[in-house]
Amino acid sequence: MLDMDQLDTKNVRVFANFLSQLAKDMTRFYYLKLNKPFKAMNKSKGKGYDPVTKADRAFEKFIRSKIKKKFPNHEIIGEEFGYKKTKSDFTWVIDPIDGTRSFIVGNPTWSNLIALNYKGNPTVGLANFPRLSKYYLNYSNKTAYVVNIACVGKDKKKKLSVNKKATFKTAKVAGAFHGWLSLKKQSRIPKVL
Repeated sequence: MLDMDQLDTKNVRVFANFLSQLAKDMTRFYYLKLNKPFKAMNKSKGKGYDPVTKADRAFEKFIRSKIKKKFPNHEIIGEEFGYKKTKSDFTWVIDPIDGTRSFIVGNPTWSNLIALNYKGNPTVGLANFPRLSKYYLNYSNKTAYVVNIACVGKDKKKKLSVNKKATFKTAKVAGAFHGWLSLKKQSRIPKVL
């Protein structure tokens, strides 16, 4: 039996497998429970605009429940529900919907972000994109994958690598630009995409 209070190669693989399954579970959860009309609320209480939806909170509750069931002694830090402190050296960090503004306007590029730190150092990380049916999983400084979730059949897993011949001139950069667009204009983005 694995000692889940220590970090070794076998444990990292257990955590990576857990996150792989969680990505699929979160995607299923989104389509079964959260893919419906909703209202956005401002959680900054008059000091700017920091949107949150019921889906942000539902995702975080869902993620926390899965972690608590599998790793009950681990610490959890989440954007919506804060810090569950324990004596564990393992800490899960959750952003239930990274890109809430994109989520609100229907842009499919929002994601669920989950990382596991061991003694303050990143160990495994997941970026799950439910609307794109894919996730990125990283569990070492040399091992990262993109997985396309198959509705039928087998998922397609591709190892990611660094192209050592790439130049800055050929790089493509993308970023959010919502800060200078009104919410009404942001809502038109999916129609353009």
